Amino acid sequence: MKNWWIGVVAIIALGAIMFLSDRKVQTPSGIDFIRNDNQYAEVNNRAAIIAYPIFERVDAGGDLTEDDKAKLREALPYFEAMGTYNPTRVKTFFGAGKCFMLIGEKQKAAERFEQAVLNKRIDKDPAPLEMQATAYEAAGLLAEVTMDLAAEEIANYNSLSQANDMVGAEAAKKRSLIYYQKALESANIAVEGVPNAARYLAIRANVYLALKKEDLAKKDIIKAKGINPDDYRVKMTAKMLGV
Repeated sequence: MKNWWIGVVAIIALGAIMFLSDRKVQTPSGIDFIRNDNQYAEVNNRAAIIAYPIFERVDAGGDLTEDDKAKLREALPYFEAMGTYNPTRVKTFFGAGKCFMLIGEKQKAAERFEQAVLNKRIDKDPAPLEMQATAYEAAGLLAEVTMDLAAEEIANYNSLSQANDMVGAEAAKKRSLIYYQKALESANIAVEGVPNAARYLAIRANVYLALKKEDLAKKDIIKAKGINPDDYRVKMTAKMLGV
């Protein structure tokens, strides 16, 4: 009798597992967990439809509206679900990083962009050139985001210094230096990967400018102007440098 009961329990348990495996299980964000490549493609398509038109408009210098931010928050769970299913893809983490960056969550954006850059070595994208280009774009944006984080730490340093909290001020200063170093490393990756991309040269020029290396900044921005003088990043940085 005892052995019979164990067998019944085993069959019931197996049936429950099989039943549950066919059920849709949602992530905390409300997006179903992705179980196969077809579902991954569907989720990727949903994310692209929502987010990519906004990415393209902002990249061209267009304004980012509150409605845009709401749509990017809608797209984020799809990118995050894709990252959970396949954590080796560049585009997935790039998309999440771009969303986080545009809605103002810079630390999360930096984390996703850094993962996208790291994934360049292991991503098996069937279009490797496109994948590499996206990874270099992630590096460029990582430089921009970490520059912003460095600026925030400089503001913290000034505030804490005024409050005579020298321990906190020094900690903020050290964090800013770490962010600046990460910004320069990331900008170098982007420029070395695509040497003739004016926007990457402009990004690195901004990093050099923040690091008070004006001669290197001018060298980059002069080269960038020769490639694409109409790029809005190039125009802004050239104006700051007076070239």
